[in-house]
Amino acid sequence: MPAQQLNLALSLADDTHFDNFLAAAQTSRQQVLSTLKLQCKEQLSPSAGANILLWGATGSGLTHLLQAACHDAVACGQSIQYLPLEAMASYPAQDVLQGLAACQLICLDNIQAVAGIAEWEEALFHLFNQVMTAGGRLLISANAAPRALCFQLADLESRLAASTVFQLPQYSEAEKAAIVQFRAARLGLIMSEEALGFLMNRAPRDLHSLIDHLHRLDGFALQYQSKATIPLMKKAFGW
Repeated sequence: MPAQQLNLALSLADDTHFDNFLAAAQTSRQQVLSTLKLQCKEQLSPSAGANILLWGATGSGLTHLLQAACHDAVACGQSIQYLPLEAMASYPAQDVLQGLAACQLICLDNIQAVAGIAEWEEALFHLFNQVMTAGGRLLISANAAPRALCFQLADLESRLAASTVFQLPQYSEAEKAAIVQFRAARLGLIMSEEALGFLMNRAPRDLHSLIDHLHRLDGFALQYQSKATIPLMKKAFGW
């Protein structure tokens, strides 16, 4: 059955937008962000390459950017499909990818999850060709550069390598703190430097967990009509 009929959580997170993604000026993230925004508005020339592959370690912002591109494309009136491939590898590839070439933007998140699965590799190769013919575009994330993904189908590896490729570096501790502070401000959550340091020292250090704690803290702040104080965090998280 087509992907939209599969019993999977394929919805986009509400807070994964371009304006909710912190990218410092003159960094690779800022370059990627600018490129994706321009591409959605169809302001890039065809020679720039329709397909983009972003790669980096877990927690480097890949899923956020893919979902943000989907949100932006919908706002532009384009048809989209977002596929988290780590959750879909056990499904028949033909069923998942059936009819997707008609979409103007297809986001394939964590493509390494289907590397080495012959059925998926063949189906993805055909999808590349169909999207190219239809004039659509693919936005792909991976945990390694195209040549290091261990795909067995050489033609698919070549298609991936022919994409415009960007590497997103891992976040430093300072960058994580800046993102938490930025996202707190977006939520309207008042957080002092002392409170930020307390959260950074007590919560798990991966960015996903930090943002999750921030959202939970925001809920407690609303409930108790409080700022994001250290006493509130102790009450919220049992620290």
